[in-house]
Amino acid sequence: MKKLFLLVAVCCVFVSANAFAQSPIRSIGFDAGYVSPDVEGMDGTWTAGVFMDFGLPVANLQINPFLNYWNWSQDEAGFETSFRDFAIGANLKYAFPTASVRFQPFLAAGLGVHMLNASAEGEGVSVDEGETRFGFQGGAGFKVGVNERTSIVTSGWYNIVEDVNHYSLRAGLAFNL
Repeated sequence: MKKLFLLVAVCCVFVSANAFAQSPIRSIGFDAGYVSPDVEGMDGTWTAGVFMDFGLPVANLQINPFLNYWNWSQDEAGFETSFRDFAIGANLKYAFPTASVRFQPFLAAGLGVHMLNASAEGEGVSVDEGETRFGFQGGAGFKVGVNERTSIVTSGWYNIVEDVNHYSLRAGLAFNL
């Protein structure tokens, strides 16, 4: 059931963004970085994701569908604990106009569906629980053109997901289409 929900959610985000924008995809990209969960006992870990940029009829606004993933685990005294978050959603991004065509700062905010999973194993005990929650995120960053088709994108985000809020710093590449 979760796989069906995930497939439907992915299709809805990408299809609705394309239909809403009524313009071709401007770019696709990937990023990776560091996530710091605002949860007691959890240390920072890595994160990775993919995104797209769809233009809107309003200047400097874009819809950005995204898929993000992060995983945290700990093995302490023979007891292994792990937590993961797979998020799918979309941001509304405002790109500030600048005199430079290569440098573009932005602000963004959006909604996402977070598929959370927590598990613990050890001493004859095994627990594995999953839950789906809605979340809100806000962020800022900038895009720097390397050449006509490729840009470096850096950003910082704060995600508000019930009991699992987290900060993340990301860097990646975007490829213009």
